[in-house]
Amino acid sequence: MNPPAELHCTLSGTVAELPAFFERMEDWAMEHGAPVPLASSFGLMLDELLTNVATHGYGGQGGPVTVQLVFTAPRTLSAIVRDEGPAFDPTTLVAADIEASLEDRHIGGLGVHFVKKLADRFVYRRDGAVNEIAVSRTWTPGGASGEGM
Repeated sequence: MNPPAELHCTLSGTVAELPAFFERMEDWAMEHGAPVPLASSFGLMLDELLTNVATHGYGGQGGPVTVQLVFTAPRTLSAIVRDEGPAFDPTTLVAADIEASLEDRHIGGLGVHFVKKLADRFVYRRDGAVNEIAVSRTWTPGGASGEGM
């Protein structure tokens, strides 16, 4: 059994850098044999989380962000995302009412709802001045975690 593959990235907390980050992540995932549906769905989760940090946490001005990715073969991806924005615990958000009409829905929260639905693990903690979100997803061919991806 191979040891887990790791990728550590330091970002500047802007939306503009995300395409390059995701290209690097895709190359790394392919190099280590991560299933494409897993890498794709995990990328969508990270896109939501990193976009929220850039736009809400840093107000579009950027700031330090680190991402630590781990692929545990044959089918589990996990990440820890750290930023120094204001304290914000996305795990405490009230679930988005996806049954409500568009006119009755509150703005925001759908992205976090999406991440919560895809993730097998979604944990937040505040460590001093640092927000830390840990997420993981295990892909099961034809199973619940692999549906629609």
